[in-house]
Amino acid sequence: MPTPPSVAVLVPLYQTALSLAERASLSQCLRVLGDYPILLVKPQGLDVTSIVNAFPLLRTQSFPDHFFTGTDSYNQLLTSPDFYQRFIEYDYVLIHQLDAYVFRDELPYWCAQKLDYIGAPTVHQEAFDALPAGAEHEFAHTLTTHRIVFNGGLSLRRVRGLIRYLNIYRRFYPAWRGNEDMLFSLEATRLIPMKLFIRLPTWQQALRFSFEKSPAASYELTHHALPFGCHAWERYAPEFWQEFIKI
Repeated sequence: MPTPPSVAVLVPLYQTALSLAERASLSQCLRVLGDYPILLVKPQGLDVTSIVNAFPLLRTQSFPDHFFTGTDSYNQLLTSPDFYQRFIEYDYVLIHQLDAYVFRDELPYWCAQKLDYIGAPTVHQEAFDALPAGAEHEFAHTLTTHRIVFNGGLSLRRVRGLIRYLNIYRRFYPAWRGNEDMLFSLEATRLIPMKLFIRLPTWQQALRFSFEKSPAASYELTHHALPFGCHAWERYAPEFWQEFIKI
């Protein structure tokens, strides 16, 4: 039988003082995905001894401090081929920010889909941040007719696929200055040549992988099936998640 794909879980960390929600996110990640390598992606100068002592399964992978000074520097890190080259021993990496939450281990299934990148489908319009149950058809129409960003906060990425995509992108375009997930989704569909070099999900697939905006409407579209995980549950319709996420 073929060897199953290897995957590492990467948890970006900027500081050691965790909120209750962040600690719950990390605890759940370790509980559900503890059979995989789970690595804190952290600044070189950040001492994470207290966190590793509290969560002994964790390992660390350090990068220069300047990549952790804000959103722009983080985007720079995650759009660098060198970042993914650091994890070349794995077939896939799961980016799991500490405002994400996973419900069950579906990584073998999602790796088997052979996508280069997948995250929650989102549209950057405030009107679609928290659509209620009953507005699922409006949300589906929007996801069908708009260009979608597959959010990077909880996202599965094929390591060699993104290295190739980024190397090709850098040959023809200036350095990317926006959010890193937009380069792997929105730009990949806008720039016609780049579409040939990355395999993305449909929004229906992506919604089975993760919810972010409008979780109540998303839940209706999946016929009341929770996805593999979710992102930014405290930000978008937090009342929806009270039934499913206990802190």
